[in-house]
Amino acid sequence: MRRKLIDHIKQYWVIYLSLSCVYLAGIIFGSIGVGALNEPEGSQLVKFFDSLISNQPVELDQQFLIQLARDNFIMMALIWILGLTIIGTPLIYLIVFTRGFVLGFTISFIVGAKGAFGLGLVVITVVAPAILGIPMLLLGAGLATIFSFLLLRGKTTGESLRREFMYYSVATAIVSLGSVAVGVTQGYFSLLGVHLFGLGI
Repeated sequence: MRRKLIDHIKQYWVIYLSLSCVYLAGIIFGSIGVGALNEPEGSQLVKFFDSLISNQPVELDQQFLIQLARDNFIMMALIWILGLTIIGTPLIYLIVFTRGFVLGFTISFIVGAKGAFGLGLVVITVVAPAILGIPMLLLGAGLATIFSFLLLRGKTTGESLRREFMYYSVATAIVSLGSVAVGVTQGYFSLLGVHLFGLGI
């Protein structure tokens, strides 16, 4: 499995490199976006953030974990569907950029608003889950982009197309399971942050 994954990435390294660059660009623009906020908007976001962290659950909430897992699954399912269309590639890249933007904006805003406290909170509740989630996102987006390109080129038909579709669907299902697991893990990291920083207590 690991060897196949390495060979797959080597074969399509240009696609994965471009997706990584788009994600990184999203992070950069998200960080810059925080600086574009005016004072009333910034104050309102700080109040919303304070309200959010004060209402964090102090123990594992099954509904909270299910919601995180569902959100990740829906995102991967949407990417899979876009991969089945010839015109889906730009939207796949847009999703990757948006996810990067949200991550960059979140990190920059929390650190800027809360200083050292925010940095510690971000490392535990945002960065740690992101380290696990980013590879899942890029793999899912890469598989979708590759399949979309196969359809665009029109060189895969009949039995060959069915075989590629099965490979694409099975691989995406495996990546989606990983993404769902990351969503659940994010809930545990959030709980860890609650206890380490005394939030909601």
